Amino acid sequence: MLQDTGRIKSTLHPEASAIVFDADLRRAVIDELPFYAEIDRAQAIMLERVGLIDRDIAKKVFIELDRLQAEEFQRVAVLPAPRDSYLAYEDHLRSVIGKAGSDLHLGRSRNDVNATVLKLKLRGPYLELAGELLELLRVLCGRARAHLETVFPLQTHRQPALPSTFAHHLAAFASSLSRDLEALLAVHPLLNRSCLGAGAGGGTTLPILPDLTAKLLGFATPPVNSIDSVASRDLVLRLLAGSAILGSNLTRIAETLLLWVGESGLASFPHELVGSSSAMPHKRNPFLLEQVQGKAGAVIGCLVAAMTGMHNTPFTNCVAVGTEATRHIWTGLDNSVGSVRLIRLCFSGLTAAEDAASAMLDRSFVNAMETATRLAVDRFLDSRSADIEVGQLVTTALECGAPSLLAIMQEGRIVNPAESLVPDVIARTARAGGGPAPETVTAALDELETDIDRSAAIFRELGAGWSRAREELRSAIANLNGTTLHPIDKGNEV
Repeated sequence: MLQDTGRIKSTLHPEASAIVFDADLRRAVIDELPFYAEIDRAQAIMLERVGLIDRDIAKKVFIELDRLQAEEFQRVAVLPAPRDSYLAYEDHLRSVIGKAGSDLHLGRSRNDVNATVLKLKLRGPYLELAGELLELLRVLCGRARAHLETVFPLQTHRQPALPSTFAHHLAAFASSLSRDLEALLAVHPLLNRSCLGAGAGGGTTLPILPDLTAKLLGFATPPVNSIDSVASRDLVLRLLAGSAILGSNLTRIAETLLLWVGESGLASFPHELVGSSSAMPHKRNPFLLEQVQGKAGAVIGCLVAAMTGMHNTPFTNCVAVGTEATRHIWTGLDNSVGSVRLIRLCFSGLTAAEDAASAMLDRSFVNAMETATRLAVDRFLDSRSADIEVGQLVTTALECGAPSLLAIMQEGRIVNPAESLVPDVIARTARAGGGPAPETVTAALDELETDIDRSAAIFRELGAGWSRAREELRSAIANLNGTTLHPIDKGNEV
């Protein structure tokens, strides 16, 4: 193990090292070392091509990396890491390959390597979240198409307010969440820009090929500005911000479902999506929705923690930014994936109580607004006067125990209770403004599903591009030394 760097004559104080570094590298075996190895493969190809390392050194690098990966990096995992996982990993390569093994570090720094590792690590969780969100959107759209004619009360202020349909609500949820998908998609150009070659922040005078390493690692573009490449972790903030907004939307949807499956009895979950009470045998607790709310709230905490960690730091490579603030992305994305998956399961099992919904529509004066509109249009009353008159009708109906607004209107002969004032007819004929009319909801779903399919295709191509790059890297290595490499996981599909 390298003890003397020339400027620093000892390793880090053991108490400090125990706080800031993992002592035994077990976490690094999963979280970092596979990505260091992939970066080193691309780096070795590039350095050999420009003549900065010998072909024999590149071959030795490939052989040792293949052996390490086949053994799941256990040779490195047992090493002490008094400085950090990267230097422990580099020390191992030097011990096996010789001092020339450290020439892999020509034209780069831990700064650009760590920024690149972050982006490589984010690919899996990024595609996983996208895949879960796409699946949720497809479930919502599919369920909506099955309930275009299912009348359902639209609530405001937690009270029945207007006639709507179950499909209208599900399509609304999907419409909102589709914007969260767009926000997630908007991050991909930044995720797909390489940082390798930016060095410590000043680039390099060496004739390296950042375009080549970017291509071999599956990035669309090389570094544009070396300072920005090592200083910025706004990718983390953008992903967490998008996830936090997604989470906020999910909590509102979850709260709406809690209202439906609660006392109103407008919907229900199957047995496998509810929990029991330890003391109250009659309870069916929709606790998964509360899990969604809790997990989504935790994402906001991750965003605040990451943003606070980056706040007021110098615009250069900075441990507070690149290490401490960045660590919150993993918990944030994990909670986001869990939230989306749970609410998708809830929607898959959700059953609308159609009889209860119809009964609520019939007894709750949800046709009052349409009645006032008809009074204003048909009798030439001004709109406000019509509202007042209908409000008085509702008060009278409640006082005399009339079962509905239509009944009191009939009795008083105030207006002709035309068929258009029946709640389910109102819902079927409210076409303008994105209303619940089946043909309107169908058109909205058609457009929404087209957008979903387009986004899914972009995510698929993104993942496919990363897979192709792995194959290109393997091919480049094979061309250089003819060695059969350990198979590399092809990653996630969307």
